Amino acid sequence: MRPRSLLVLIATLFAFAVVAPAPAAAQFGKLKDKVKDKVERKVDQKTDKAIDKALEGPSDQGKDAEASPPAPADEAGEPVPASGTAGTGKAGSGSAAAEDMTLYTKYDFVPGDKVIFYDDLAREEVGEFPSRWNLKNGVFEIARTEGSNWILCTDKGAIMPKLPLAPLPDKYTVELEFFSAAHHDGWYAIQWLDAAGDECGQMRIGYSSMTSVIINDKPLASKDLPDLPRGRHVMRIMATKSTIKCYIDQERIANIPKVEGFAPVGFRIDMNPYFDNENVSLIGAFRFAEGGKTLREQLDEAGVIVTHGILFDSGSDRIKAESYKTLTDIGTMLTEDTALRLSIEGHTDADGADDANLKLSQARAASVRAYLAEKHGVDAGRLETRGHGEGKPIDTNDTPEGKANNRRVELVKL
Repeated sequence: MRPRSLLVLIATLFAFAVVAPAPAAAQFGKLKDKVKDKVERKVDQKTDKAIDKALEGPSDQGKDAEASPPAPADEAGEPVPASGTAGTGKAGSGSAAAEDMTLYTKYDFVPGDKVIFYDDLAREEVGEFPSRWNLKNGVFEIARTEGSNWILCTDKGAIMPKLPLAPLPDKYTVELEFFSAAHHDGWYAIQWLDAAGDECGQMRIGYSSMTSVIINDKPLASKDLPDLPRGRHVMRIMATKSTIKCYIDQERIANIPKVEGFAPVGFRIDMNPYFDNENVSLIGAFRFAEGGKTLREQLDEAGVIVTHGILFDSGSDRIKAESYKTLTDIGTMLTEDTALRLSIEGHTDADGADDANLKLSQARAASVRAYLAEKHGVDAGRLETRGHGEGKPIDTNDTPEGKANNRRVELVKL
């Protein structure tokens, strides 16, 4: 039965119940509740089917590896895969476990090293509004697909991370996962907010994957990404007080060398599925972090580099392609300073079993060593590896931000 027909039936039953005797009215009241429940189930089923259809894509794309979004990376409590090399001290030689980084050779994004706000939605309940966000307008709820939670927007709207409006750091980065149905008509935007809470700039990907960056109502950059495939993608911002770089995945879409009179104090995420049930809008993990010193500055001042720029597949020692810039900087530093020796040390948060975390951190350190030796020609004898698991936190493990800070790779000068 169609929802419209069911609603007509409810109206008819209600009218009949008004003039019916009390026992009959009670019976019709129960029947009305059953019909109402059925209508609600029909609506829920329609929404679920819309999500599934959008994520699956056309039948000729059914085997596309990008067709559905994977779980966000960065969980340390899973078993080490067969490719992992566990152990402490000097690791054995071997092929580096890493994604193909060919498309990332011009990628220069480095995530901030002090996480201010991080939400991967892992603890949210399906069907509820995301608890760490504020609503400006629109309709949002948590949806789950492919083993991870996403924020689903079913009507044009905007949400804001629960952060006080305050001047942004001198250096900062923003990362937002989003789902793209190729050549869709909807759009996503990261809005910068001024002290009044109004938008003063935006990074946007819109109709047919056209991107734009607007600051103080002035368009400063735009780029068409016609080949953006269906699936999970990431919007990224790397900024200082006077410069802004923006990215979609590995593609830099804006490089603004000088901005004036721009003093944002917060962020808002705007979404519009363009009123199409088959064109759902989904966002995933959001990360806002303060930038810090360069790798060389860290090493010279403290004798240790703390980096969050080396990323791995979930529960794995396989290095993600987004790590290219950070690994290249480390490789260049080792190539230029041939006397430099480093201990590569992996760290996790406290989620998962202690033993699994320890083995995973060891395997990840070994994978970084193998990559530097294989891709940058660094003598493996100059590099040692250690894994500490959750044993040496630099922040609390009681908040998402603290856990994100604890998941890291350190390079200690020997």
